[in-house]
Amino acid sequence: MRPVFTEETRQLLGATAEGAPARFVETARACFEKAAHAVGGVEERMFRLGEHRVLLRFAGGQLIPLVVRALAHREIPLDGKADLTVCFFDSESTRTPMPPPPWSLEQYTGLGEIDGYNDERVQVTYGPGVDILQCLDRDRSLALYWTPSYRLIPWWEQVSPLRAILNRWLKDGVFQPLHAAAVGAASGGVLITGPSGSGKSTATLACLGSGLRYAGDDYVLVRTTPSPHVHSLYSTAKIAADNLYRFPHLAPIISNAERLGSEKALFFLNEHRAAQLIEGFPIRAILTTKVRGLRDTTVEPTTAMAALKALAPTMEHMRGTRRQTLEKILRLVKSVPVYALLSGTDLAQIPVTISGLLQKLETSD
Repeated sequence: MRPVFTEETRQLLGATAEGAPARFVETARACFEKAAHAVGGVEERMFRLGEHRVLLRFAGGQLIPLVVRALAHREIPLDGKADLTVCFFDSESTRTPMPPPPWSLEQYTGLGEIDGYNDERVQVTYGPGVDILQCLDRDRSLALYWTPSYRLIPWWEQVSPLRAILNRWLKDGVFQPLHAAAVGAASGGVLITGPSGSGKSTATLACLGSGLRYAGDDYVLVRTTPSPHVHSLYSTAKIAADNLYRFPHLAPIISNAERLGSEKALFFLNEHRAAQLIEGFPIRAILTTKVRGLRDTTVEPTTAMAALKALAPTMEHMRGTRRQTLEKILRLVKSVPVYALLSGTDLAQIPVTISGLLQKLETSD
């Protein structure tokens, strides 16, 4: 999607006039309708994400498995009004091009944000090197998702789709997508936080098959008020290939075994461990993870600041809502106790330790 700088293109899309971002979204929507017509119609799927109904509309079927596989456990019947509608198409399978972008190379900022095309109403991003255009018109609760080819969707987008759109759409409410894992039961559970390499995914996968159920590994949706509650977004998990030896029982369900030289091992748990998933639960505590070489796993109290630092990657991964995201994270870390989860080499101790903490917290309520 190379920038074209002709004045004719800029005038066509309203790039030099007030209201250009909203007009660009409308231009993208019109392209989606053309794409749908070219392939004979639209396929629709509805999902409940937190307390919201999100309708996904696809021009053709090539993008469907690449987007909905991670969300399948949250699918609901196609009835009732959607709170957010997202339209998907790619140019290759629909033979429908997007018009040239009306912005210059100098207008790319941050993680693909377009300077002049992000305001209180509209947000437009084009991921550098990823070739995915995402537009959101918050006033209309309408989003567009386009790529030149469905073949370009990277593995990390397939395991956690729509993060950028959801983050911007939810910025002024009480919900926040968070870079965290979550395990627990209907009565309550924990958020597991930490940067890459801290043992977050290892701790979460260690809980599969225990009495603790799984709400997410990398991103979850958190409601910060009136009381903290986590909702599952994705039924996926991922782990570095060199750590797979610790989970031999999961080897048969790796979805990308032939690409482990360049990708993390991916699991779509809704397809193989659906009974171990949970829609969500009240958050009883936040755990910051740290791997240590000892055999035993322990927990010890730590500070809200430690949790804030562990959740900081959320703001790094998803730009454009930094103030609102920080406010919600601060509210969260002040409202529940925070512990350090010091993970040992005996993985079986991890769910036992977390369950023991939850029992202790429940008893003290």
